Amino acid sequence: MTASTDTAMDTVLEFLRQCNAEVDTIDWERDLIDARILDSMAFVEFLLVIEEVTGTPVDLATTDVNTLRTLNGISATLTERITARD
Repeated sequence: MTASTDTAMDTVLEFLRQCNAEVDTIDWERDLIDARILDSMAFVEFLLVIEEVTGTPVDLATTDVNTLRTLNGISATLTERITARD
């Protein structure tokens, strides 16, 4: 599945809500790991979500995982990956 950044972010937000049902809204600058919205086990699944919505594999050797700690960082990463793919 490939998607625009907006659609991809909708998928990411839905995944994060499934990880932590108590989360209704997330500040886009909030650190998802520090806030315990995303834990180490869910992070692996999260990388698969990124791969699914962008249609490209995530290479941890070339991906700065720190950019995936906030929604703003995730959005920028998705935009970059989707743009590069297209």
